[in-house]
Amino acid sequence: MAQTAARKTENVTQPKVQPQQDNSLQRVIAVENQAVPFSKTEKILVVMIGVLTFVCTLALIGLRTDNAQQQRQVQDLSAKMETVQNQNSNLRQEISELNNSSRLLRIAEQHHLSLKNENVRNISK
Repeated sequence: MAQTAARKTENVTQPKVQPQQDNSLQRVIAVENQAVPFSKTEKILVVMIGVLTFVCTLALIGLRTDNAQQQRQVQDLSAKMETVQNQNSNLRQEISELNNSSRLLRIAEQHHLSLKNENVRNISK
């Protein structure tokens, strides 16, 4: 008989008690769930950051363009410098060929000139 009594107490449902929440607490929760609008200061700040980003982007593009132009000028000047150096090298070689002693002796013989060693002086640069 003790078993039947235990079953009866198990089947008895307890009424659910809901804790009553304070109205102020419900209002705080409702306010926290709402989105907060931007203030005028925040809107101005966001616009200023956007404008600053745009200006910095334009400045960066301008600097890259100027950099590319300067590099092109450097390359052009390097090519001109190399051309002038090659011309100078060719002229130096031509000068050394023209100053060759055998060539000078050949020209002297054509004009009936002779070399007298006692009249020769060495000059160093």
